[in-house]
Amino acid sequence: MAQSTQTLKAQPRKVITDDIEEIKSRLNDLIDAFIFQSSSISIESNFNGYVAKDVEIAPGESLNIQHFLGVIPKWRVILKQVGNGVITDVNEKWNTKFICLKNNGSEKVTISILIARE
Repeated sequence: MAQSTQTLKAQPRKVITDDIEEIKSRLNDLIDAFIFQSSSISIESNFNGYVAKDVEIAPGESLNIQHFLGVIPKWRVILKQVGNGVITDVNEKWNTKFICLKNNGSEKVTISILIARE
């Protein structure tokens, strides 16, 4: 028995204009959805935390700041600060309802902070 050897030639694929238009339409829908999602991103909706806004701390003062996490927070991040103060944590006063920050500077500061759990 003789074996026959065949060479298969690849046939060029025909691209249909309707398929291209469908792909373009779906990509545009994805881009529109991404732009909408990007414009609605916020700190509050993307972090497991609480944002305290416009908190004023006088020079040399320690201040308890309430949060609603139900656990002792792991982090705090200053999102905005007005005033030339040096803000430090008073860790031993952090609990499931409050964190404590101290302004070690010589000016009053107003801060907005993210208080976050792990």
